[in-house]
Amino acid sequence: MNTLKKINKSNFLVDASYYLSLWEQRLILAALAQIKSKTKISKEISISVSDYAELMQIDMKNAHRELYQSVEKLYDRSVVIKHENRVEEFRWIQRKALYHKGEAKISFSWSDDVLAYISELNGRFTSYRLADIAQLKTSYSIRIYELIIRFNKTNVRWIDLSDFKSLLELDDKYPLFKDLNKWVIKPAIKDINASSNLIVHYSTQKKGRNISRLYFDFEEKK
Repeated sequence: MNTLKKINKSNFLVDASYYLSLWEQRLILAALAQIKSKTKISKEISISVSDYAELMQIDMKNAHRELYQSVEKLYDRSVVIKHENRVEEFRWIQRKALYHKGEAKISFSWSDDVLAYISELNGRFTSYRLADIAQLKTSYSIRIYELIIRFNKTNVRWIDLSDFKSLLELDDKYPLFKDLNKWVIKPAIKDINASSNLIVHYSTQKKGRNISRLYFDFEEKK
């Protein structure tokens, strides 16, 4: 049952900079849902259309379209992780996907770099149920959900506006905060509050006349 499936990611990967479309996000989540946090995993992941449909709670026709179109683009996507003394950039998957003739199923191989952040996680990782985000409607909703659920011990997260834009790969977009708020933050928070297990509130902090930080506080729905 998809209600029991959990997503586990190293906190470094949660706080990485990357952009994936909604369908690509769902594909990554469906793959991660097959992994247990403290186990060594295989590089190759296989996902059938029927399993994907069940996990994402969609019909088979839409599941087939989403799965095949998203995996086609995933090879070109990369992720950037910033450490104190270095910056890593690498692909999500090692090579383009395999399509199984006569079967509604695809397979792909994680890159070696991604494996380090999803396999044998014994500490400093974020975990949440797939079912709690399966109905989110935008990529930004999923990213913001992950960024705040990482702090579920305190239910509060402060984040510099510049860091927030960098993590969502919006550095060159929405130079005015009112536009970022209108097109990204407000719709994502509305989506999270309507379709996830969380109720999220946010506010801003100024430095001089400009917005400099975002403050998120959240609680789980009863």
